[in-house]
Amino acid sequence: MALGTTVTTVGQQGQTTMRPNGLIRLSFAGDSAYPTGGTPDFTAYLTAALKREVEVTQVFGYGKTAGAITHIADYDATNDTLLVYVLAGTQATAAANLSTVTFDVIVAYR
Repeated sequence: MALGTTVTTVGQQGQTTMRPNGLIRLSFAGDSAYPTGGTPDFTAYLTAALKREVEVTQVFGYGKTAGAITHIADYDATNDTLLVYVLAGTQATAAANLSTVTFDVIVAYR
């Protein structure tokens, strides 16, 4: 996975037996070469960051460049892929350098 190596847990809502789902807020740098169809294996990325097994169900948030929101993050649960859209509504182009984009996302998992 080519997402930025620094993952900061900004806040977290934990799991309990009464609430089997969790939410976590993450901040990370984007791919240095955005793959065609999105960044694959996002669940593996989050599992490694949290150091425990999780199943990602939803991702929502944005990416900022120089303090301005420039990208929207989304998640394709069927393919376990993190998708990035520019504000115009189209998916980021293949091989786009998103390493200068800092993503701030909320991840829902179980």
